[in-house]
Amino acid sequence: MNDAGSSMEGVSDGRGHHDYCFTLFIPTFNRADKLGETLESVSHSTFRDFEALVIDDGSTDRTEQILSEWKSQARFPLRYIRQENMGKTGAHNTALGHARGFLFMTLDSGDLLLPDALQNLWDQYERIPAEARPGNAGVAALCLKENGELSGLPYAVDGADATFLEMDRMRTFTGEKRLAVRTAVMRQFPYPRFPGEKHVRPDLIFKRMAHSFHLRFVNIPVQVNRREPDGITANIVQYRLENPRGFRLYFLEEITLHREYYSLRKRFGDHWRYVRFSLHSGLGLLGQAREVEERLLWLSGIPMGVGKWLADLLRVRTGRKVH
Repeated sequence: MNDAGSSMEGVSDGRGHHDYCFTLFIPTFNRADKLGETLESVSHSTFRDFEALVIDDGSTDRTEQILSEWKSQARFPLRYIRQENMGKTGAHNTALGHARGFLFMTLDSGDLLLPDALQNLWDQYERIPAEARPGNAGVAALCLKENGELSGLPYAVDGADATFLEMDRMRTFTGEKRLAVRTAVMRQFPYPRFPGEKHVRPDLIFKRMAHSFHLRFVNIPVQVNRREPDGITANIVQYRLENPRGFRLYFLEEITLHREYYSLRKRFGDHWRYVRFSLHSGLGLLGQAREVEERLLWLSGIPMGVGKWLADLLRVRTGRKVH
């Protein structure tokens, strides 16, 4: 196991040289009407050893004014950084460069932090044996829908110390999940950036992390997720076509770095999706052949991948909704 961050262990307050136990990273883009509700939920946290770090990804609404008002009255450390529009992954990388917390967790603007969330997460982290902490990246928890129901399925094993890939193999990553990860570990796995693209699948970095670190998985809700009509989840297919190189990289790593964790059926699906997004990225079949390792699966996935690619082009050209 990678022992990054192990020098922090054994410190009495558990956070080492960090100023806070948590950094709550709040990415926002034209969410001024929802941002106040998110910050209000943060203000009700029963655990107070945290900072809120808002990264404004080039908003053109009243976001800056809302943050200015909140900074003058907030009962918790609140920092605001504005940058040019680079997408959520770009905002994530920026936040990691400024985070002062020991654990780093995302709270999307519009979503709500549950009052006891940070206390529960910190308690769970402290229960990890000291000798296991160097190889543990943090704690993975659950989210709720707006109606109070659980978002997706709970983890297959509550309290498990496992890698992200091991839990993914159990098919428990349905719905929204939320991870509080050591900032020092997160900094080792920034999101890759591609010129002209603003989105990479969020679990790409956690799957990379899984080759070196475990997480503690607990069936405790920590946030309420609210769907926005113009958000990533609601428009995921369009995001895929606007960010083909990020998705090509994701499926390339699925069929090379992580393939041992997955069934034949899933690997077939990953291969045709790799073909689809490679073609969107300008990488032809000859170039793909040099990258793949399971050649027969790739060959069997070509008809589906090419068909999906052509269908995408037709729908874009005719203005029809992409599926």
